Amino acid sequence: MQNILNKLLGRWFACRVTSGRQSALYGMRFSYPLYILIVVIGVLTTNVYIIIVTSIIALMGVLLPMHPFDYIYNAIAKYIPKLDRINGRGTEMQVTSVFALLFNIIVIAMLLSEIKINYTVLASIYTLASFSSIVIQIKTND
Repeated sequence: MQNILNKLLGRWFACRVTSGRQSALYGMRFSYPLYILIVVIGVLTTNVYIIIVTSIIALMGVLLPMHPFDYIYNAIAKYIPKLDRINGRGTEMQVTSVFALLFNIIVIAMLLSEIKINYTVLASIYTLASFSSIVIQIKTND
């Protein structure tokens, strides 16, 4: 487990040092807020199906070169001249997707096990943690 954590942190740190893609900032302002919104809706409504869909999206964020919503952003950016296209993402985005996937799997397990928990608080914590991560990534790229 420690080896996996070290590998994830190493990938995140290496990308933090070497990444300078301005276009990735646009994706963080579109892709991740949209994804967070869908996760929060799924958690607040305790809808397992929405959380399963967000898990698949997070898994695709790990496996694909870009977050799945970045492809949607690029399709929209093609028609709006002032928007930069996202050419690719650094490994820190894949690490973020790994943590999102783990969160979703834990929520699915809690929902299927019918664990009594205040899902509003859980959604709030997830939202704060996710937006804090976005702010940190945006500020460190400036």
